[in-house]
Amino acid sequence: MKDKLITLVKYRYAYRAEILKDKLEENGIECSITSESVLGQIDGVKVMIMDKDYEQAIKVYRKVRDLYDNHSKEVIDEPDDE
Repeated sequence: MKDKLITLVKYRYAYRAEILKDKLEENGIECSITSESVLGQIDGVKVMIMDKDYEQAIKVYRKVRDLYDNHSKEVIDEPDDE
């Protein structure tokens, strides 16, 4: 089976995605960031990972999420990890 790219989380702001991307890469998880645009307006920034890395990536995501009090206000689409 071929590995596929999936969305881990979608943030309102790019800087949050960059923070998570850095932490994922520190943990050996390849990832990328993409922006969605609707009529020229940014409608969220996705952090994309390979599906084989999901379990490890969700652990990193939880650590990053727990660092910030206002994290939930900046997430558009959060992984269903509980």
